[in-house]
Amino acid sequence: MTISATMRILAGVFLATVLAACGGGGGGGGVTVAPPVTVTPPVTAPTLKYPIPASLWKAPAGAVPATGNYVYLQSSSGDYIGGGRTYGYTNADSALGVSASGLALNLNVKGNEAWTGRFLLPSAAGNLQAGYFDNLTRTPFADPAVGGIDWSGEGRGCNTIQGWVAIDNIVMSGSTVTALDLRFEQRCEGGGSALHGQVHWSASDTTTPPGPQNPPPAGLWTPPAAILPLAGNYVVLASDVDDYIGGGRTELFTAANMPITVDTRLTAAVQISVGPWSGSFYGMNTLSQLQPGYYGGLQRYPFNNAIKGGMDWSGNGRGCNKLTGWFVVDKVSYALGELTAIDLRFEQHCEGLAPALHGAIHWTK
Repeated sequence: MTISATMRILAGVFLATVLAACGGGGGGGGVTVAPPVTVTPPVTAPTLKYPIPASLWKAPAGAVPATGNYVYLQSSSGDYIGGGRTYGYTNADSALGVSASGLALNLNVKGNEAWTGRFLLPSAAGNLQAGYFDNLTRTPFADPAVGGIDWSGEGRGCNTIQGWVAIDNIVMSGSTVTALDLRFEQRCEGGGSALHGQVHWSASDTTTPPGPQNPPPAGLWTPPAAILPLAGNYVVLASDVDDYIGGGRTELFTAANMPITVDTRLTAAVQISVGPWSGSFYGMNTLSQLQPGYYGGLQRYPFNNAIKGGMDWSGNGRGCNKLTGWFVVDKVSYALGELTAIDLRFEQHCEGLAPALHGAIHWTK
């Protein structure tokens, strides 16, 4: 046997030994190879140019909604702007707006109260971005190199301001803000009392204000049946003792003793005049026509929260400076966009006092 033949035999024996050790070279016993493991690196937040301290104020747990847009204000005792109160606003009860111009952010709240916030980033930032900006003074008089802040409204504003703003998140589409999370602290006139605020806002929030509550809550005032006429249009006024507007009297007006005039062309509203009296009742600004139901938590028209609606009854030289109240539309009908009939009752309190003026209107064109 030649050397080459011997080498071939030895190689065959070695290969057979290896295959036997591995379970054979074919059939059902091949080597199982584990699939490669893909390792995903952890996602790390980008390093902020202006890092946000972990100890900054934030809204207490449970103070803000879990979802949806909101503005939350917390005013400490002695703070002139917020008056030591806490305020909360959402898309369901207020109009919330966010806009940007260069390095400036502008916030607007139009609810039961009206507020404006203006925040200016330092010129070195170069663009609107997340971060913490301190040593701010009142805009628009702030040093552009440092930045500014100003939260004001309800006829109140600071002469001088010290404060900070933390932008936790901001998303831009071109020059338009589409999402914003922001916190701030503001102190007026160098004082120790602070106004804090927290804002969560997204253009994708489609929450809309609710319409009137129907059926209305039980137990609301209704006119005594004994004083109502059997037919025809009428206005009833029933004033509590110490009610400034009605002077504690009960009055009934009918077409027989006093002209009753109604403006039929308004959108989601009715205005009525009878003798020395006039009344305005406005539904939510999202409505195209008044609907049956309860309109509550109202303020004096035309200074009301348009999201909720407003009202006002005045006359004989008397009116409320501020008022709270409600009205209920029991029945209403329209034809070709004009009001043709309405049954409405209301309650009005002046200046936050308990005595009420109640009224009921029955009118058919």
